[in-house]
Amino acid sequence: MSEISAVHFEAVKISMTQSSDGIVLKLAVHPDECPSSLMTDWVGSRYMVAMAKLNDQDEPVQSADEREIERMIDSCGALCRNFKFQSWILRDTALDINESNAVDVLRDQLGIRSRSEFKTNAYARSSFNDMREDFQRWLKSNQV
Repeated sequence: MSEISAVHFEAVKISMTQSSDGIVLKLAVHPDECPSSLMTDWVGSRYMVAMAKLNDQDEPVQSADEREIERMIDSCGALCRNFKFQSWILRDTALDINESNAVDVLRDQLGIRSRSEFKTNAYARSSFNDMREDFQRWLKSNQV
């Protein structure tokens, strides 16, 4: 497998406009940060670009959507450890009530192999939210 040559630099977004070719993104790059290859490559050269927003401590910033998905992943794990959730999700099965079986049934119902699929599977996220709401309604109706 061949290696991909990549350049790394920090930049600041200056402006963004539209043209007939698409979005024009202007970035300011400090002269000390600018890779020499950017200066010598032809105008019209194509690049694959990956960008991460940085905070004041030069650490990548997680988007609100990414934070929400991480909370959902955590919530899913916590629910599967909850005995009442296990009882609810396994109620129509012949399976023993335990975390492992709850995880298996939840994955099957959501059509996922891992909670990490929430990051890319909007349908699974929506289905999990519906499932969580159904569980909350069941909890309320079964309180003594």
